[in-house]
Amino acid sequence: MDCWSFLHLPDDADVRDIKRSYARLLKTFRPDEDPEGFQRLREAYERALAIAQWRLENAEQEDEQDADVAVATASSAFAALALDNALANSSSQAKNQVWDFAALEVSPVSPAAPEPFVPPSKDDALRVEPLAADAGADAQSLEAHAAWQLLEDLSPDNLGERWEQAQQQGCAKAFERLLLQLCFEHPQLRGPVLHWAVEQLGWLGPWQKVLMNDRQRDMLAESLMSDYRNALQALLESQSEREFLNLLKHYSGQPWLQVFDRREQWQQNLLHLLNDHEWSVPLFDRIGQLFGWDHTKGLHPQPDWLWERLIERCDQESFYDNLRAKAESDRTWAADVQAAHLLINPLKPMQQKKIIDGFGQNEWQACHDLSEKLKWRFPELLARLPYADVFYWRRFLPRPIADETWVRVWTAIALALFLFYLASPQKDAATLAFIPLGLACVPVWFFRFALSWWVVLTSHVIVADLWLTEGLIPRRWNPDTRWLVIRHGLPQVVMVLLFSLLLGPLGALTYVGVILIGLVHKRRIGSLDPQLSNNHPWLTALHWAHFSPLQLLFLVVMTAITAASRLGYSLHSLMPG
Repeated sequence: MDCWSFLHLPDDADVRDIKRSYARLLKTFRPDEDPEGFQRLREAYERALAIAQWRLENAEQEDEQDADVAVATASSAFAALALDNALANSSSQAKNQVWDFAALEVSPVSPAAPEPFVPPSKDDALRVEPLAADAGADAQSLEAHAAWQLLEDLSPDNLGERWEQAQQQGCAKAFERLLLQLCFEHPQLRGPVLHWAVEQLGWLGPWQKVLMNDRQRDMLAESLMSDYRNALQALLESQSEREFLNLLKHYSGQPWLQVFDRREQWQQNLLHLLNDHEWSVPLFDRIGQLFGWDHTKGLHPQPDWLWERLIERCDQESFYDNLRAKAESDRTWAADVQAAHLLINPLKPMQQKKIIDGFGQNEWQACHDLSEKLKWRFPELLARLPYADVFYWRRFLPRPIADETWVRVWTAIALALFLFYLASPQKDAATLAFIPLGLACVPVWFFRFALSWWVVLTSHVIVADLWLTEGLIPRRWNPDTRWLVIRHGLPQVVMVLLFSLLLGPLGALTYVGVILIGLVHKRRIGSLDPQLSNNHPWLTALHWAHFSPLQLLFLVVMTAITAASRLGYSLHSLMPG
């Protein structure tokens, strides 16, 4: 369907009829209700209006056919006089510098025919058609000559003044066409001229008077949009958000960006700009209000993946701002405030200990929840925290000893007592079985009672314990500072001494070897039902799934060697030679 059929107009309709039909159909094809229909209406309207204006100007040219030859002669003269001077001065583009337009090799221009009537050539995007030459066009020759005179000493500061003079002298059309040709033939001058023409002459908008085809219009729009983005980017990098928002409102309110496809392209460019730079959540909210974006209703520009990324950044920044507010809050009795204070503020170990001394179950749980959310929900925020390990507070956590651990300790001591009594002359069932099982309960009870006080005592020297642990144990062996030299090391030394007293060096070697193999070799024999383990920890404490196969093999071998040694055998008698 062509533009005339869509607008319900005959092929010879004039500009007034086209505008009336467009205003009438605009009530049917509303941009908020039918964006596709509105876009087709807008395209048909611009096409028909361009054709009508082209007809009107060509009709005027038939009455004034004596200007083209003189225009061509004048343009050649001006171009030949100062081409070298223009090339020499083209590098200086300061705002207060005067442009020597008379020295540029530019020919006068006339309106280009709309696309349906003149097929575009490959150079259409860089060329504006010259006026048709005619020796009798005196009036148009004088108009073109006057327009050329106004280009002399033209600068960004006097563009408006020269335009007013062009209107007063009746050469506004020729002056405007010369400005358009400058934009294509001299890209270094395009920016200042285009910025001024868009705001003052309505270029690229629905009411522009100078004609250009689609390729020329797209080229100017891309150049102008790139300049807009660079200006906004400079303000965003300097964190001038108020100036950024004011300039964005100014740019977005221009008529040429109200066209549907241009507006969509502009918003897409803005999304990419926001994705590449830092900004605050209030600024993003104000931009959303400016363009009517609404994430809950799905009103946002494309692409979806970029929009979702920006929304994720908003959630992240809102979470971090809220966390900072809690870290600076005076509500120190709240668990979430204390957790934020511990993770956000850079504190020394003594300051950390002072905060943690008053922690209860709620505070520890708040620290755990906050650390989990930072690590898995917003990992990018870890770079802003004073400690990359958000679970560093666990080294202050008093970890209770599980019940199954005491079962294993009792079993190990009972086995050591069994091997100890193998050397006695009386080897009956009571001596080898019942007495070790009963006597093993005494040291287990003592250790359990002593460690309950040991944890309290070592909490007072936790800072020195951390310093000593980090200095003696490489971090790759103890990455989370899970094991502390004083709190955990001294009880282990007591256990080694106990087995040394019972079985000598073989007992100490067996205990230390089993512990080290379990820490180094992570493979386990099988798996255990978690529900069974939780319900019956005492029954499942010695299940083989808890141990490495190397641990069990080492334990069996060392038990056999120790038993043989206790029975009076030696390595020489067991392995002669």
